[in-house]
Amino acid sequence: MIPPVILLLCIAGVVCNLAFSGLAMQPDWSLALLLASVLAHRGNWIWALPATFVHDLSLQWSVWMCVPFMALTPALMAMIDFQAGPGLPQRFFVLLMNTIPLLYWGWGFDTWLLTVLLCLPVWYILVRHHVWA
Repeated sequence: MIPPVILLLCIAGVVCNLAFSGLAMQPDWSLALLLASVLAHRGNWIWALPATFVHDLSLQWSVWMCVPFMALTPALMAMIDFQAGPGLPQRFFVLLMNTIPLLYWGWGFDTWLLTVLLCLPVWYILVRHHVWA
């Protein structure tokens, strides 16, 4: 039930980014939600990759912003989990790897930081839901 809800929230996030693009500081709403869902459960990647594709096309007119990194995420997470075990520091590295393209594409440090800070509590809530589900 979580992936369809995440997809709807990500569409709303893209709309928020487009509607309030004149604001000085705002996070990348949809990317934060997509990353939180993938970090909470690696199986959500199958839902997150097409949504990331739509995210990149609608906000940058290119699929080279976050899609390549999101495509590598499950393989990287599986490799890290196998070698070091699943844990917060390893997943935080994956979070940083997926958000660094925001800085490269000129979104600014404040946007990057707000995106990471938005992703963390959503990630925590989704992990708690996955544990109890």
